[in-house]
Formats: sequence, structure tokens, C-alpha cells
Amino acid sequence: MEFNATFLASIISFLVFVFLMNKILYAPMEKIVRERQSFIDDNFNSADENYKKADGLEHQREERLVGAKDEARTKYNDSISGYKAQKGEIVKQAQEESNNELAHAYEQLNNVSNETKEGLKGRMTDLANDIVEKVLGYRSNVQGFDNDEVNKILYQ
Repeated sequence: MEFNATFLASIISFLVFVFLMNKILYAPMEKIVRERQSFIDDNFNSADENYKKADGLEHQREERLVGAKDEARTKYNDSISGYKAQKGEIVKQAQEESNNELAHAYEQLNNVSNETKEGLKGRMTDLANDIVEKVLGYRSNVQGFDNDEVNKILYQ
């Protein structure tokens, strides 16, 4: 193989061609590839950050939801307890009222009974005389009832 000027001119023109191609074609393409890679990396990192934020927000939402459920359950139980206490008070008050009415009714019944017994005690002499007249056939005057014995009989 011979090295002559044509060979040397071919090598120099090839090197100039590679240099020009590098400046005109390869360098701008590398720049575009780097920019695209940077754009993709930035978008990926942004998406990753957004995913982490969304995950954190989802976790916060779940915690708030659980907290709200617990709070609602507590309020519900407190309300139920309050209503049960009110129910107990109302029932107690109703029982007291009914007991008072019952005691009042017993007192009235006792008063009526005592009035009837006192009225009967006053008429006892007349009734005894009427009974004697019916049995014996003539009117007799029965007197002198023992009030203690009458009270014992009537108030037992």
C-alpha cells in the first residue's frame, strides 16, 4: 500500500466531514436527546412526587374518616346514654306520680270507709231496735253499746 497525496486528502476530507457532521448533526441531536431525557426525568419525578402527595392525602382522608366515624359513634352513644337517663327520670317521675295518686286514692277510700263506719255507728241503736222488733214482734229500746267493742268490730 502506498501513501500518496490522494490518500492524505481523503483522510483530511473524512476528518473534516466527521468534524462538520459532529457540529451540524450529532451535537444538536445529542442536545435534543438530553433535553428530552431531562424533560422525561422531570415529569417522572413530578409524577412520583404527586403520587406520594396523593398517597399522603389518601392516608389523611382515611384517618379523618376513621376519626369522624369514631366521633359520630361517640356522639351517638352519648345521645343514647342521655336519652336512657331521661327515660329513667321520666319513668321514675311517672312512678312517683302514680304512687302519690294511689296513696291519695287510698286516703280518700279510707276517709269514705271511716265516714261510713261512723255513720253506721250512729245508726247502730236504731238498727238493733229494728232487728229486735222484727225478731220478737214488738219494739224494744236497745241501749248501751260498748263503743270499744263496736270500734274493734268495725275497724278490724
